[in-house]
Amino acid sequence: MGWLKRKKNKWKKKLMDASLKKALAAYIVLGATGTFLTIMILQFICQSVDNVIWGKYASEYAVSNLSPYYYVMWGSMAQGDRVVIQIMDFVESWSPVLCIIAGVVLVSVLYYRDKLKTPLQILTDSAARIGCSDLNFQCEYHSEDEMGKLCGSFEKMRKNLLENHQKMWNMMEEQKRLNHAFAHDLRTPLTVLHGYIDLLSKYYPQGNISEEKLLETLSMMDKQVIRLKRFGDTMKSVSTLEERMVEKKPVTSADITMEMKEMTAALDGSGGVRIWMDSRMPQTKELYLDEAIVCEVTENILSNSLRYAKEWVQVVMEEVGGFLEIYVKDDGPGFSEEGLKMAVKPYYKDKEEESQEHFGIGLYICYVLCEKHGGSLAIHNSVNGGAIISASFQVCPEEEEIR
Repeated sequence: MGWLKRKKNKWKKKLMDASLKKALAAYIVLGATGTFLTIMILQFICQSVDNVIWGKYASEYAVSNLSPYYYVMWGSMAQGDRVVIQIMDFVESWSPVLCIIAGVVLVSVLYYRDKLKTPLQILTDSAARIGCSDLNFQCEYHSEDEMGKLCGSFEKMRKNLLENHQKMWNMMEEQKRLNHAFAHDLRTPLTVLHGYIDLLSKYYPQGNISEEKLLETLSMMDKQVIRLKRFGDTMKSVSTLEERMVEKKPVTSADITMEMKEMTAALDGSGGVRIWMDSRMPQTKELYLDEAIVCEVTENILSNSLRYAKEWVQVVMEEVGGFLEIYVKDDGPGFSEEGLKMAVKPYYKDKEEESQEHFGIGLYICYVLCEKHGGSLAIHNSVNGGAIISASFQVCPEEEEIR
């Protein structure tokens, strides 16, 4: 019996994996064979019953003429035998038609049940769930026929839709992050401009600003306006923060130091916090860097430190082994244990921070831009209290970049 069962399962599996055309042909052949055998069996049974009944009465009438013999026997038959004879005659006459109809219906039902019902139900349910934007399912039908391949194609489509849906969601999140990043980047130049405007409004009407100082202040304001314009142009051309290109150019350490001093001077005194700038580089050192990225990262780090500092912020610059290192230290409370792990993540803000003016994305911007410039961003707490944020930028020529 076990051998027979294994053979049956084997043939059933072959039939399930057969193509729809081959399976239909097999069902038709099996149905036609079964129908033919059923007809033959019914014909045989009907004729046998007829012979038994007729033979019972024929033994009582030994006549040579068939017609009188038939009428004599039919007239002498019991009522029950007559009914049986009529039924057998009807079945014998109509069994081919009835069996063919029954065979067609049975083959259709079995073919639909075995080859179409399950995959159609799977596809219908899958289409309904996709229509409801539910992609967390699997469209699986274990067969090698056309319906199995169709379900497999449907499953691939579901996976592609899920991937596209995830990509679209990531793009939306990235666009949101990018918008917040630019809003964050715009705030520092605007703060600097506001500081210059306050300075001019306070001292210019009284004549306490020399012409040289006025021109210097206007020049610095012009640089901030150019920076704002650059931010706007970048926002038009860059679709994601990670796509921002690094354009290294040769810059002397004296030039980048002067740029940093101007930036720190503009922010010095903001919120009552003093900024100390210390450059430990030889002034003739040639560096290859993207000045805009270095300034943007430094601005963001300074903004973060000024938000927490009590009285002072110290900025130190040096060049070590092909990297420009910028350290920003403050006398604030430092990072919490969670902050040390999460501060460079987008949208992270300390639980104790009540201010809603920033989006918790400044250090994330610095982290991404430092990596794109071949460097890194690190955050620490000083042993004497306060936070230390270090940003490094690879400043050797591209053909000599450290791998």
